[in-house]
Amino acid sequence: MRIFVTDKAIDLATLVASLARDKRGAGAALERVKALNPQIADAQRLAAGTVLILPESADFKPGAGEPAGGESLEALGATLNDGLRDLESRMTRGAEAVAADHAAVRDALKAAAARRLVESDPQLKKQLTAAEERFKADQARATETRAQLAKVKQSALAEFETLKKMFGS
Repeated sequence: MRIFVTDKAIDLATLVASLARDKRGAGAALERVKALNPQIADAQRLAAGTVLILPESADFKPGAGEPAGGESLEALGATLNDGLRDLESRMTRGAEAVAADHAAVRDALKAAAARRLVESDPQLKKQLTAAEERFKADQARATETRAQLAKVKQSALAEFETLKKMFGS
């Protein structure tokens, strides 16, 4: 078996046709690739970075994918781990930036002039209350999203370990 990672968004039939040794065998090759990759929910839209398992077959051009196991799986695992770590980091930085902006606005509204303005304008007070409620809801969603990402990361890494065992690495 071989591992192939898409470098751009593409549909599965087009990808397999480009990897097939000849056009006549592309249909049978497509069926084998589908059978080996039940995780593909939408064969019409593979995102860049989609990982596929290809059969060892004379139907495919030489060099289609990397041999499964050893270094290729380790490199794929490192890429997966780095990508998930980067996503976690970007989410954390984004949440911290929003919290810092919120704190700055809250501090600015503590100034005497700002307090007098808010107290004298019921509409502004209502808008600020609504904005505070939206911030708290957004903060709760961000916390939930980070928790979901942690679960996805754990699941993805566990699935990857299963894949490594399957290929004897």
